[in-house]
Amino acid sequence: MEEMTADQATVGIQQAVEAYGPPARRAYSLNVQEETLAYWRGVSRRRKAEVVLVLRRPSGRYLVHTKAFYPSGVYRLLSGGVKLGEDLTAAVYREAWEETGLEIQIERFLGILAHRFIWQGQSVPLTSYVFLVAEVGGTLAVQDVDEAITGFREVDLAGLLALAEELESLSGEWQDWGRFRAIAHRFTVEVLTESNAST
Repeated sequence: MEEMTADQATVGIQQAVEAYGPPARRAYSLNVQEETLAYWRGVSRRRKAEVVLVLRRPSGRYLVHTKAFYPSGVYRLLSGGVKLGEDLTAAVYREAWEETGLEIQIERFLGILAHRFIWQGQSVPLTSYVFLVAEVGGTLAVQDVDEAITGFREVDLAGLLALAEELESLSGEWQDWGRFRAIAHRFTVEVLTESNAST
């Protein structure tokens, strides 16, 4: 039986495209360690995709976070899993609320990033749906304590690029994770830089 794709498992993709514009599409293959592949194989039984939130604050800068179990000083963009059958737009609002407590509005569907984790000929797919969202109200405070978020920062595009470089420099058990997480940051900088240049 053929494995269900992220697009098949996620509701409302076309509606999101119609409402927030056509996203750029990218595909990435990541050679990883056996343990990393096993982790994502387990994740894929529960979800096929995630949303990545490029959340712009009133300052014009973008919100990033760290968690209790991350290597010291490591921050990244907000993200969270899309449940099987969950509406994509609903997932964006749910994750924003759980992780920040902020009211947001979606401004643009930035990208669909199709990742494939590979180890010795075996592979596991995961899709990241990247959205630009704007804060419109509320107070920054984590609503879901299970997220284990311990801090926030605000960065500009140059700061996002610096975070990508920091993530890519992680070693040991965090190396695969860092390389994967860096991708959305570099993609965001690329797309928003192009947008800023054309306006």
